[in-house]
Amino acid sequence: MTGGEAPEPPRLRRELGALDFTLLVIGAVVGADVYIVAALGAAYLGPAQLVAWLAAGVLAALIALAFVQCAAICPEVGGAYAYAHAAFGPLVGFLTGWALYAAEWVALPIFPLSFVNYLGYFFADLPSWAGSLVKLLLIVAVTGVNLLGVRAGGRTNDVLTIAKLVPLGLLILAGLVFAALRPEVAAAHLQPFAPLGWSGFGAALVLIFWAYGGFELAVLPAGEVIDPQRTMPRGLVAGMAIATIVYLLTGFAVVVALPWQTAAASPRSLADALGSILTGLGLSPAVGFVLMSLGGLLAIASSPEVFTLTLARLSYAMARDELWPLAFARVHQRFGTPYLGLLFQAASAPLVALVFDLTDLLASAVFFLGIRYAVTALAALRLMAQAPEQRLHLPGLRGALVLAALGGVYLSLQVPPRLIGIGAAVMAVGLGLFVWGGGRWQSRAPWSGEQPVPPWAHRGERWLLYLLRRS
Repeated sequence: MTGGEAPEPPRLRRELGALDFTLLVIGAVVGADVYIVAALGAAYLGPAQLVAWLAAGVLAALIALAFVQCAAICPEVGGAYAYAHAAFGPLVGFLTGWALYAAEWVALPIFPLSFVNYLGYFFADLPSWAGSLVKLLLIVAVTGVNLLGVRAGGRTNDVLTIAKLVPLGLLILAGLVFAALRPEVAAAHLQPFAPLGWSGFGAALVLIFWAYGGFELAVLPAGEVIDPQRTMPRGLVAGMAIATIVYLLTGFAVVVALPWQTAAASPRSLADALGSILTGLGLSPAVGFVLMSLGGLLAIASSPEVFTLTLARLSYAMARDELWPLAFARVHQRFGTPYLGLLFQAASAPLVALVFDLTDLLASAVFFLGIRYAVTALAALRLMAQAPEQRLHLPGLRGALVLAALGGVYLSLQVPPRLIGIGAAVMAVGLGLFVWGGGRWQSRAPWSGEQPVPPWAHRGERWLLYLLRRS
């Protein structure tokens, strides 16, 4: 380096291997949702929720295929934002990233709250101040681990992912043994198969699909994946296949273990299912309750780990492209992590729980989820046309991607009209921020000695550049 040159700024480090990334996908998908969605599915469909679990798995596989194709062509940090940006330009890219960030940011406070709720199984008289302290400690611990580097965050996720699969594996094994040894009881719990009819299928599908969601977060730290063009497509396929099998078998275990009315009314349906199975096999149900409650705690603890690690990479990617405040693109000199994004998430996300109703926010997140998935599927089609040599060699790929796009639209339309209106308003705010921020945030990147035309000034959007320069 010559005396007049500025030192090269720290950059993200490629330290996530194939196993790390596959477990990141599984960890992003198999989380706290599976511990509550089985009860919700039973409330809408009874035993027929198994059909919704299968349909949601097929839809998730189609949408994941779009992410696989995009990752093969554009293995960039930022996930759906990066794919939409590459395919359609910065405006669509920003709105896609805005939808992803808004939905996942407001979801972060759910996990500390749920963690305390499950902790209440072991400490029934937990004071409110102790619960608040546990929430704070969980946020601090997860943020601290991720501040130390992606390797530390990735290794922590590896351990938590494997640990939380153990109780689910025991429930699945117990369910299969129960169905084999007590087939008459299992068959009785399956009858009638659709006691509530099929009118609630759409609502059940949306809720169950929420449990499959999360794989879009795993692709965000692409800039830290070793050999991403090979690792990411393989990891997505393997991770989604494992997650789908786990969910189908978990749903089967709950259905054969409990009458659907019991499952629908249970706040801890998985724990009750394992307890019922053990009782039917002549064993103590207490072991089942404890194991599945511990599993719930592990699942909930691992969910903010994945969300925290990946969400900071989204704000990093958008800031790097000068579509977000540039401070979020700063990387810690020693640890190589986007530390300001991590600190902002830790400080601000818990405040959402004090201001907004989390039920409505989660329902609104489904609206944003569908938008992101539909845009990603369309981006995959566009990128395939731009880089045909990197097209996945799969029969019927284009048709599958079209179905994935339609599936994303279907998910968004299942949200109540009031929440669709709120979601549309949030997207309009994002558009306003793009127009306002694009002209007022610095156009000179902190790591560059030049001041080029902003990277979002694509030929198709020069009208926007003209508008911003006049504002």
